[in-house]
Amino acid sequence: MTIIHEDVVCAFCGCLCDDLKVEVEDNKITKVNNACAIGRNKLMHAQTDCTALKVNGREAAWGEALAEAAKILVKAKSPLVYGLSSTTSEAVREAVALTELIKGTVDNPSSY
Repeated sequence: MTIIHEDVVCAFCGCLCDDLKVEVEDNKITKVNNACAIGRNKLMHAQTDCTALKVNGREAAWGEALAEAAKILVKAKSPLVYGLSSTTSEAVREAVALTELIKGTVDNPSSY
């Protein structure tokens, strides 16, 4: 069954276009309308593959992967949170809060 989401906001640049129409079937984006080439490409290729979660080279469930990530961050001497260039403001705020909590550094590709 195809589900159509209308008035979707694109967060992949500063324009924040808010009239995208996204079609989803079997939990995968199948079509994007009203988006520029950047937005369409990002949305069509941003499909999450949960099987990619691994701990020590083997597949892991979300809970185990998050617990391992937390252990790594707690042990890190100078953790870096990097990227975030195609991230919503709300997600960036959470990333900054986490980074402050672990006394890390936030950076993104625009600094180069």
